[in-house]
Amino acid sequence: MRFLTGFIRFVDKMNDRMGNIVGFLIYPIMLVLVYEVVMRYYFNRPTIWAHETSCMLYGAHFVLGGAYALQHNAFVNVEVFYMRFSKRTQAILDLISWSMFYAFVGVLLWKSVPWAWASFSVREFSDSTWGPYVWPSKMTIPFAALFMLLQGMTKTIKDAYMAFTGRELVVVAKTNAPTGN
Repeated sequence: MRFLTGFIRFVDKMNDRMGNIVGFLIYPIMLVLVYEVVMRYYFNRPTIWAHETSCMLYGAHFVLGGAYALQHNAFVNVEVFYMRFSKRTQAILDLISWSMFYAFVGVLLWKSVPWAWASFSVREFSDSTWGPYVWPSKMTIPFAALFMLLQGMTKTIKDAYMAFTGRELVVVAKTNAPTGN
């Protein structure tokens, strides 16, 4: 049991740190977009690079933030029914629905690793006029899938423990992180 709680705490802490770090990507995205708007509409000098840069940064922000969102229950749920059930029933329902999660994350990991590796190995770049490297953005996908898989494993362990015992395995301290409720 000590191994499981240690694993859960390690993954939770890792994804919490990753989420907090990745959350700061919103600032360069915002700066790039504001710069583009000012250059385009006030100086009539649109940039070639701003759209592509903001898309790549937002893509990394979005996929790497997934494990953080999963950790803090920030995904959509059919709350109107779900919240009426006991914690134990919720855990049983979650255990059933986790199969869809594992199918999605498994395929994402399985397909993204060779795709990202091929991009990295040739130092792939965009076909646009600007032509930035795209392999760093593509490399975020398998890493994000791995973080999601690990976080999903912690959720499955917690749900299984709750379903079998009716108690929480790891009591999580309340933080100011977003919740799904």
